[in-house]
Order: sequence, then structure tokens, then C-alpha cells
Amino acid sequence: MNADYISMAELQNGRREQDGATSIEVSDSQLTLRYRHPRLPYVTAVNGGGMADWNYSHCGASASLHLPRQQAVLVRLQIRAEDFQDCIGVEPGRQREASLGKWERRTTAVTSDARSPFTRIVSNALHDMGSFALLEGAEEEWLAPGAGVPAYLALWGRDAVTAVWQSALFDRGAMAAAALARTAALQGQKTAPERDEEPGRIIHSARTGPLERLGRTPFARYYGDQASPFDFIFALAHAYACSGEISILTRHWDAARRILDWAREYGDRDGDGYLEYLTHSRQGPENQGWKDSGNAMVHGDGRKALPPLAACEVQGYYFAALQVMAGFSGLLGEPGTAIALWRQATELRERFNRDFWMEDDGFIALALDAEKEQLRTITSNVGQCLATGIITKEHLQRVVRRLFESDLFSGWGIRTLSTKNPGYNPLDYHVGSIWPVENATIVFGLRRFGFDNEALTLIDALYDLAMLWPNGRIPECVGGYDRANCAHPAAYPRANVAQLWNQSGWLMILQAMLGLQPMAPLETMAVDPALPRWLPEITLHRLRLGSAVVTLRFRRSEKGDVHVEVLKQEGTLHIIRQPSPNSISTGIWDRLGSLFKSPVGH
Repeated sequence: MNADYISMAELQNGRREQDGATSIEVSDSQLTLRYRHPRLPYVTAVNGGGMADWNYSHCGASASLHLPRQQAVLVRLQIRAEDFQDCIGVEPGRQREASLGKWERRTTAVTSDARSPFTRIVSNALHDMGSFALLEGAEEEWLAPGAGVPAYLALWGRDAVTAVWQSALFDRGAMAAAALARTAALQGQKTAPERDEEPGRIIHSARTGPLERLGRTPFARYYGDQASPFDFIFALAHAYACSGEISILTRHWDAARRILDWAREYGDRDGDGYLEYLTHSRQGPENQGWKDSGNAMVHGDGRKALPPLAACEVQGYYFAALQVMAGFSGLLGEPGTAIALWRQATELRERFNRDFWMEDDGFIALALDAEKEQLRTITSNVGQCLATGIITKEHLQRVVRRLFESDLFSGWGIRTLSTKNPGYNPLDYHVGSIWPVENATIVFGLRRFGFDNEALTLIDALYDLAMLWPNGRIPECVGGYDRANCAHPAAYPRANVAQLWNQSGWLMILQAMLGLQPMAPLETMAVDPALPRWLPEITLHRLRLGSAVVTLRFRRSEKGDVHVEVLKQEGTLHIIRQPSPNSISTGIWDRLGSLFKSPVGH
């Protein structure tokens, strides 16, 4: 038995950059491995338990047991890693695990009389969310999640805050509160080009591997990402909408305002009202939008696009964040700021639909380059623009229709890049693969604007995709191969399984499917369910919103209508049937009719 204490980065790069001797200490109760690197004194303790007699030697641990016929024997092997900078003892470790158990017991349970695999997929996804809790730092930060295994089991800013806003409804924003606390504590304080830090910027990643501890990389605290800041604001909005607690808003108000200061002073590099990125760190990612791999941003002819770039989805994030902050400003007694931010958002939307719109394609350009010329590239990024609401009403129909053309929609999901682009590669990270988390966000956008049939089409595809993997755990990203030609899309060769935001994506899909719009400060939740044929019934147990707890059942008729029933309720919560306020397919009479169908509370 031994350990090499190699970092994940070294493993991925295939090159060892730090090394040291390892010693093994043997006792009657355990093996202790020690890394003798002078600056990395890691310790690993190995001990056995259960119904077995364990023996320890320098060769390893072995168990002797007697196994009678038709009997079962429990054998347990515990491996405890001790971090020399954040050493957690046995009892404190148990306290953290107990807090995680308490969180899981308080989450919403999902069942179905139809015994649909979908409910198992969603339940497993929520359980996995808890499994990603890092249990690090201050107690209020314990639930902040890591991003994926095996490669990303550390704090990645946008992964964490994206996942917690997508799942906030199902744990009353508890994990969101932890992620907000953790990322706010690491918010940028100064200008540090070597790690792309800028005042107000939210962390891209905070890794604690050997290379980071030795200062060989900037990723112990790295900030080169334009999605994390705005996802922080979205997570704050969802946490408030689900908990109804003004305290979470006031606590993080300064951090949220500093994000807008960062966007204005640093994100908008040339003062044109758009946010452009340009990496300063020698080791940082070249691209800092949603797609951050080196070859992610391409022109319509497949050529690599060079920063500075104003990515379309980043402008959408900025727009939505300005609207959220306008609403918060009004709520906190700053009407002047609210009006100014709303006006800024409106002006950004007008400019965006003028400068990014490609009339011939009926679509939004991927980005503007340094010369303010469009990257006339057909990509999935535009689906995120749909979700944020930055696309004006007159363009929505054409954009949605284009998203579902065969060069983007594979039958398994919407590809990151059109198959018609010369740079398309079905198994490359961002130039042809399919990302479930992005598709979940697109489902949210489709339902937000009333494209229910298209949303159900995409949900059907993702559900079928999930059925190809054990427990519905779709890898980080899968191949863009056409479903009509391939019975299995395969996965990106180095994809993580499981990936945090793939699992939170299922919770976002469920919320969008049921049209759940939480408004805990008003003791209200709107519902607007649209169930697929393969899910005729689904029940949410212990859904906590504000101070209320409710159990809801949704049943689909043969005609496709969905009946909503309140099975149990504690506390005050008004449940109304109402489509999204942004739906372009809903008229005033539809809204009035929906209100009359609202369920009666118990």
C-alpha cells in the first residue's frame, strides 16, 4: 500500500511537477501514510471496521472473516485524508457530516404513482448535490459544493453558484446561502493580473492541490471568468425568492453592488456598454465566457476568434443581473438606483438586439470581436440569451425555431456548435458536444417565454439521454452525433461523472416543467405545469417555501391538461395557477382562466 500524492492537474497533464518520499507507519489499529515533501506534509490514515478482524503491515491492510453459508458480513474500510492547512479532526468531521444529513432530510422528496424513472433521476440528482458539499471553511459555508468528480472536486465559482440557483427551490435556498457566503468571502479585492483578480470580481476557482499549495499555478485563487459574478446575483435572487428572508439579501447586498461596479469599471474594457474579456494571467484560460476552452470561440468559417471578445451570453447575464439589482434596489429603499439600473438594462437590450442580431440567419451572433464585428457563428450560447430575457419579442420566434434545426438539435440535445461550421467536432469540449446543464437552462428559457412544446421536446431528448447512463448520471458533456444515425452519442473523453451542474440541471428541468415560480416574500407560488406523456403524475413532498411546507400532486389527463392538488400544507402559502409573466403566447383571458383553476390550500 502506498500513495503518490499527485495532483489532479499533474494527472491530466501527464507530467509530474512535485515529488517526495512516502513513509508508512503501522499500528494495531491503522496504517498511517505520510508524505515527506518538505512543504506538503499530507497524512492519510487507513483503518478497517465492521464484522472483521483487521491486520496491518507495511504491505497493506487485510481482513480475516468467517462467512457462513447464505449469510452476509459487513466489512468497512475507512480512508481519512488529513489536510495540513485545514486539518479536520474526527469529531468535527462527524459534525459536518451530520449537518449534511440534516440538509438532506429537509430537502423536497419527489415520487410518482407511475413509478417513472424520471423521479429516480431527480431524487438521485438531489442526493448527488449533497454529496458534492465540500464541508470546508466556516460552518455557514459547509454546504458550498464542488464542481465534479474526479477532476473538479474543489470550489469552482460559476459551477457552484449556477448549481445552487438551479436547485434552490428544493432545499429552500440552503445550499445557495452557503455558496454565497463562500464566494463572497473570496470576492476580488484588488487588481492582480497574475490571477486575473479585479475588485468586485467573483472567484473562478479556489483549488487546494499540491501545485496550488506550492504556488506553481494561479488557481489557488483565480478570477478569470465573466459568468461567476452574475451567477452570484442570480443565486442571491433565487435564495431570497425561496426563503423570503430579507437578511440574506442585506447580508450580500454590498457584494452584489460591487459586482456591478466591477462590470462597469473593469468588465467594459472600452466603454461601449458591452462586457469584453481579455486574460492577463499566463496560465489562465484564453476565453472567459460560458465556453472557456481554448478553441471554444470560432468565426462562422471555423477560424479561431481571438480576445478581447464580447460574448453574447455574457451580455445576457449582465442584462438580467441589472434587472434583478434594480428590483432589489427598490425593495431596499433606493428608488433612484432602481430606476437607473432598469434604464441601463433597457438600453443594453436595445443595443444588443441591434448589434448582435443576424437578420439573414434569424439568430444572435456568438460575440463581437475587438473591431466590433460579429462572430457570425451558430451556437447554443444563444439559448442562454433566451433564458436571460435579453432577446426582444420580435426575434424570439425565429431564434427558437433556429435552435431546433437539425444542425443544432441532435435529438439528444442542442449542440454547442452547428454541424455546418467547419470547426465542428462532435467530441470536442465546446465546438460540437452537448452540455446537459446548458440545455436545462434553455428549457427554463423556453418555458419562461411560453414555448411549451419546444420545452417538452427538449425535455424528452434529455430524459432519453439520461436513460443511457446508470442512475441517469449524464457525463459532463456528450457527443454531438445525430440521434437518427447513432444509437448512443458517446461522451467527451475526459468528461466528469458525476458533474454538479448536470445534476442541478434536473432540478431546474423539474421546476420549469411544473412552471413553479416561488415568491416566498409574498407567501405565494405560481404554478403552470406541462407534463410529458411519459410522466402522467408526479408529487412533490415537503416543498418548503418561506415559513410554509406543502405537498403538491400534479396529474396529466389524456388531453394533456394538468390538474394540481394540494395534499398537505403547513403555514401560509397561496398557490395560484399562472403562466410565466414573460410568456408571449399568453393573453389576458388565458391568465384569468388560469387563476380560476388555482388549487385550494389545506
